[in-house]
Amino acid sequence: MDNSASPSIYPLEGGCACGFVRYRLETRPLIVHCCHCTSCQRETGTAFAINAVIESTLVTRLPSAPPSVPASSTQPAKPAGPPLSRPVQDSADLEIITTPSESGRGQRIVRCPACKVAVWSHYGSAGSRTRFIRVGTLDEAWKVLPDVHIYTQSRRGFLKLDGSIPAFDAFYPNMGDIWRKESMDRWEKVMKIEETE
Repeated sequence: MDNSASPSIYPLEGGCACGFVRYRLETRPLIVHCCHCTSCQRETGTAFAINAVIESTLVTRLPSAPPSVPASSTQPAKPAGPPLSRPVQDSADLEIITTPSESGRGQRIVRCPACKVAVWSHYGSAGSRTRFIRVGTLDEAWKVLPDVHIYTQSRRGFLKLDGSIPAFDAFYPNMGDIWRKESMDRWEKVMKIEETE
């Protein structure tokens, strides 16, 4: 598949609402999922979650920045307020919360310790070797489209899929049918790395 945007748009930066957590995706994600499972609906408070799956080593933590309202495809980013009381960058750990998931393997959601926005998760067998970046936390989120819709069995009825992106009732049965060859090669390499968390 090839929907997750041209490699030329990367690196892309993003972060939480208060600006304490800032990060940069150094390259194109392995794949971008649009997940319609009921767990994602509950955890995000909306109809689905869009996650860009990328190697953790290719996500760089950036210095904190002032809070801003993210840009859209038609409006630039702008300052936001009021500023929150934030911890000192070097002394604050990101908040990690373990929650159940529809796969049954659970996920660890990583949140800003100040504003509590979820910026990424660690799922299943890949653990801390990969990050599922919440695409909505990217500064230019509209540039990153999903490669696949998953868990559409619980898709909200008002959301119509037009068939332009592959869709599966649950998780797709074969990565090779959905992932780009380059992504499959990167995945194979990352899965050889010893789990650290």
